[in-house]
Amino acid sequence: MNDKILKCAGLADRILAFIAVVVFLLQILLAVTGPPQGIVDWLEMPELTPRVTPRNIEVLGGGGIPSGSSLLRTYYAAQYGKNLTGTTFVVSLPADADPETSSVGRMRDELVLRGVPAAAIRMEYRGLNTHEQAVNVQRLLGPEALDQPILIVTSGYHMRRAVSCFRKLGFTRVAGLLASDIGAEAEIGPWGWLRYGVWAHLEQGIRVLRELAALAAYKFEDWI
Repeated sequence: MNDKILKCAGLADRILAFIAVVVFLLQILLAVTGPPQGIVDWLEMPELTPRVTPRNIEVLGGGGIPSGSSLLRTYYAAQYGKNLTGTTFVVSLPADADPETSSVGRMRDELVLRGVPAAAIRMEYRGLNTHEQAVNVQRLLGPEALDQPILIVTSGYHMRRAVSCFRKLGFTRVAGLLASDIGAEAEIGPWGWLRYGVWAHLEQGIRVLRELAALAAYKFEDWI
């Protein structure tokens, strides 16, 4: 019996080592080539560009404030929606303490700073992941929101998972707005691809692999 257990443990170790080597080699390849554009487009869903004025705009938080992801998302949401009338903004980010003084409150303040009326903004601060946030937003907006146009503002690779969560709950008119980084506008020298491009591709590859794993987990949980 002990021999069988040892053999199974050894086999499991070899399988895990093989998977680790494959993932490592894949990461090296992605660092050179970048993620395949087809996978990037599938995750970012550029076809969801809004064609009608949204009744609700959902701004999904990334990290706390200040952080690159949350600041980008509030910036894009404000630039798109600050001149709209009759549109409700919802900012979503977990808060352990008073939401007014937590990062979710600072997301709201960023929107106000960029021209969105404070009265048009609501906060969702109990959801701990994208699924829970979508559930709470549905409750916050009420059943009538399911058939109203809603715009999801989030970072590129997160778009498919976010949109899928809202559609799973019955939202029928979902559009997406990508909060994307803008690269350097000036010439950065002949070795810029090596100094910046390789690391940018490596980071993109990690994000793609992470998002594919998250989509698989959400599908297993029947959240999408």
